[in-house]
Amino acid sequence: MLYYIRICTFFLWVLATTFVRADDFVFTPINVSHGLSDNQIRYMLQLPDGRMVFKTSGNLNLYDGTHFTYIHQDSRHIYPINNYDGFYRIYQDGDSLLWIKDEKKLMCVNLYQEKYVPHLQSYFERAGITETVDDLFVDLENRVWLLISDELWLHNNWGKFTKFSIRDNEGILQDVVAEGSDLYLFYNTGAVVCYNQQTRSRRYRCAAYPDSLQDVFKNTSLVVKGNNGFFQLRNGTKGGFFFFDTGKKEWTKLLETDYVLNTLIAGPDGTAYVSCPSGFWKINTRSGSKEHIAVLKTADGNIINTEISTIFSDKQNGLWLGTFNRGLLYYHPQRYRFSYIGRSYFPPPFTKDVIVEGFAEDDDGSIYIACQGGQYFRLAVKGSIRLIPVNGDGLSAGVRNKLQNRQQHPHTDPYGTTFYTDSRGRVWTGTQDGLRLFEQGKKIESVFYTEDGLSNNFVHAILEDRNKSIWITTSYGISRVDSIRNKIHFTNFNIYDGTLEGEYTDGAIFEARDGTLYFGGVNGFNILSPSDRHASGLPFRPVFTNLYLRGEKVEIGRSYNGRIILPVTAPYMKRIELSYNQNFLAFEFSALNYQNPMQTAYRYKLEGVDEDWRMRYAAYTNLAPGGYRLLVMASNNDEWNGGFTELYITIHAPWWKTRLAYVLYILFAALLIASGIYVYIRYTKKKIERQHKEEILLMRIRNLIERCDTLEVEKDSTLPVASDIPESEQQQNTADSEFLSRAIELVERNIDESGYSVEQLSRDLCMDRTGLYRKLVAMLDKSPSLFIRSIRLQKATQLIAEGQLSIMEIADRVGFSSASYMSKCFQEMYGCRPSEYGKKTKANSV
Repeated sequence: MLYYIRICTFFLWVLATTFVRADDFVFTPINVSHGLSDNQIRYMLQLPDGRMVFKTSGNLNLYDGTHFTYIHQDSRHIYPINNYDGFYRIYQDGDSLLWIKDEKKLMCVNLYQEKYVPHLQSYFERAGITETVDDLFVDLENRVWLLISDELWLHNNWGKFTKFSIRDNEGILQDVVAEGSDLYLFYNTGAVVCYNQQTRSRRYRCAAYPDSLQDVFKNTSLVVKGNNGFFQLRNGTKGGFFFFDTGKKEWTKLLETDYVLNTLIAGPDGTAYVSCPSGFWKINTRSGSKEHIAVLKTADGNIINTEISTIFSDKQNGLWLGTFNRGLLYYHPQRYRFSYIGRSYFPPPFTKDVIVEGFAEDDDGSIYIACQGGQYFRLAVKGSIRLIPVNGDGLSAGVRNKLQNRQQHPHTDPYGTTFYTDSRGRVWTGTQDGLRLFEQGKKIESVFYTEDGLSNNFVHAILEDRNKSIWITTSYGISRVDSIRNKIHFTNFNIYDGTLEGEYTDGAIFEARDGTLYFGGVNGFNILSPSDRHASGLPFRPVFTNLYLRGEKVEIGRSYNGRIILPVTAPYMKRIELSYNQNFLAFEFSALNYQNPMQTAYRYKLEGVDEDWRMRYAAYTNLAPGGYRLLVMASNNDEWNGGFTELYITIHAPWWKTRLAYVLYILFAALLIASGIYVYIRYTKKKIERQHKEEILLMRIRNLIERCDTLEVEKDSTLPVASDIPESEQQQNTADSEFLSRAIELVERNIDESGYSVEQLSRDLCMDRTGLYRKLVAMLDKSPSLFIRSIRLQKATQLIAEGQLSIMEIADRVGFSSASYMSKCFQEMYGCRPSEYGKKTKANSV
């Protein structure tokens, strides 16, 4: 009985594995554990920059391949549209607006702000629409069409519309498509009505099915552009998939089901995918062949049987499935470069781990696998991947010898797990802690660890392929080693590329004659075909996702020190402006690599700072004021031949270093120079005037003295003197001369007394100080103090000219308190120092 049970189990396993074909879809789950807001996917869309949009029951999710961003909604964002009874639909208007339709609800998202637009009634009123909007459509040219009563309005610009009257058409309008000069209107009756956009005249009407079937497909419609026409998905009591040939004006029914068909995508090769409550349909619209894929397999071997609510094909040829409550499923033919043949492929009875220990190939190209415990299998790949048990005695001697003589670690290294000598004579040694390389001509052996780029430090097997690349299996993932410009470069592959989750086996690595690589490990093995060794390039340029200022994430619309750095979301920013103290920056970008996100590599260069590309984090500190351009490139195949994203950065100088400040500095310096020149000229002018006044004063004193002498002579003379001066004036002059002579005499008598002051002079002249001041100012235009100082200085000039005394002695003789004070007064009056005056006097005498 046990024997029959084993036989039945084996045949059941064979039957199950026959459904696992080599071209099966293998999906990667993406759900709330990866950052999705919730697992109920309702619609999907891809933005022009490559980001994905996922509408779930709870949020709108933006996905860049690495991070999810959520956009929340509430009752303020819902506008009622009573004519729409269909499923979720999302239209893109231009580059910044998303229009979302649900049953009897319309919403709008502004991607610049990553927010829903509140109160759409006010939004429509600002656009000049006061009537109630019954439905909204966006055509292939991203133009917005509004259904208002019995008219279809084309929104050309704010307040400007082109109106089509559709009063004569029957049914409820469900879809609008504009192509060239034609406008196609799809109704719930199954009819399409074509209009000429220029003349606004109706051209023709064509129905997809007779009137008797209208109730069967009347509920919902989804139209997708195809070659030479349009695909339409219709639902009612049944589901239908149709094609309308615009040239022949004919409808063709491609699929009819007894259940609802959810969403539709159509590729340029004529392949269409239709999601439904159980899996999805793959339909060749040219041949009419159909395939219903109800059971979905994930990379880890799990089976998912769930409703596919929506389906989408991105611009990287990836297929996205949105499930009703299991999140997202992603498939790409090159997503898993490594085919994962897991434990489920091995027939019973395996009660413990399945350890694949080696591979061999016979003369016919068949691959044989050796497992622990002496079990052998032949790999069959025609039509389906199967592992067929083989008795060890049934193996050829050559195959048995290859399976039994696998790579062994060298006896000279007790820690070695495997070793390999490549075609260049280099010796590679795998150890439990790192990879060693010995090259001829070098005395020192190189050692590589995870910090040097190795996938994992425990190395199990090493092999050189026909392209001279070295393949290394580890305890976590596989590394490919290439020599680029005589430098070792590692490319790592892990579970996201289809490698085993567990460890690989020592020495279990093999290359077949056709170039296919086999990697054995615990509970399975990997297969890598030659065509899967290098990934295709990325279709999009990297997207700027976040900016960090001094470690703090910069928020949209927030002011930092009086400056809004991000007025719109980061992906739409082409230029940012910063203050001089906002110069500690870090940038985040996403390569939008949904196919192999873990294989993405970036390089950056900030022009004006970096001379060459940098491969690590785009972070810069203490940038000087000025203009910069940040260039970012991404790659997933070690080739940098794609486009780059650029971001212009302006760091403004502080106000004291701005151009205006420098202009003000120049003006201020010019003003200072002009003021200095003005002060110098004014000072010089006053000095000249003062010297001139001193000279006039001395001359007047001399004249007065001479006149006094003359008057004395006249008094003693017996001869009359003829004069034209009036007698009163002569008397006045005589009195002034006598007064002045008396004053000079008093000063000269006390000239050696430094304390002889104006008060003493006024007492000696029997006058008060005020009267003396007025008298001298009236006569000489000089104050009494300057009068005394002038006589002292005049006496000093005489003594200096004699040259018998020193300056200090002369200062003491003429009543100055110090020689320095006398020098100061002397220079103010005569324009030179006493010593200089003495030298000039001697020179003139010689």
